[in-house]
Amino acid sequence: MNEEISVIPAEKKYTWLFSVCTIVNDWDEYSLMKQSFIENGFSANCEYLVGDNSDKNNFNAYSAIRRFLQDAGGKYIIIVHQDVRCIDPCSKLEQSLSDLETRDPLWALCGNAGANGYKNFAINIDRDGKKNKPINLPAKVTSLDENLLIIKSSSQLTISADIDSFHFYGTDLCIIADFLGYNCYVIDFLVRHLSKGNLTDMVKYQPHFVNKYGRKLRERFIQTTCTKFYLNNSPAKNLLYNKPYIFYWVKAANRFANLFKK
Repeated sequence: MNEEISVIPAEKKYTWLFSVCTIVNDWDEYSLMKQSFIENGFSANCEYLVGDNSDKNNFNAYSAIRRFLQDAGGKYIIIVHQDVRCIDPCSKLEQSLSDLETRDPLWALCGNAGANGYKNFAINIDRDGKKNKPINLPAKVTSLDENLLIIKSSSQLTISADIDSFHFYGTDLCIIADFLGYNCYVIDFLVRHLSKGNLTDMVKYQPHFVNKYGRKLRERFIQTTCTKFYLNNSPAKNLLYNKPYIFYWVKAANRFANLFKK
């Protein structure tokens, strides 16, 4: 006879404090990254997961992160580029995450560089020995740079299934976190990033990313088994189009659209 297992509201027990996850196409570069983390205390309380792209692209960024999120046993999942070198000690990251949890229990994702609105940057990173550090950290952001991302496992954050590239996955995770009711931050934890990424390829890919999210954010007619309503990202339209005398025409338009598809 199968017995029921009662779930409890207490926090899940994790095998590790940190899961350090990296897509690898150069094992020598990766070894230097990993060693820099170990030297700064990311050892006994950490596991290291890799997506091996050294022979061919077995993973794109989205498929690798999806697998990292499934397999990682850490309370916090660190997604880090192989060309990053850790500078601050593990204790500094633990303190920054503890402070962030006290400030905002609804955080799901943080990193070291991001933005919130037009040219409103928060960058805490070392590039070529040049350190940038905002005064007010943690800083809430709506996008994060991909060189270092830290995900709170208990948030159950996920990543888009319909995008397959090496670009904008930091932004994708931030948008999904927002959908789920979570917040994202730049925190006080310093690493050195040895490159600026492939900006030319990123710009070429941007229209594809925008088109994908154009579809995700589209207006829509919702029919449940009990009711129906119009849904849009405009509160004014939601209020107006769901009024009975206008919603009649919304339903008519939806019926016509369905007939046209058939």
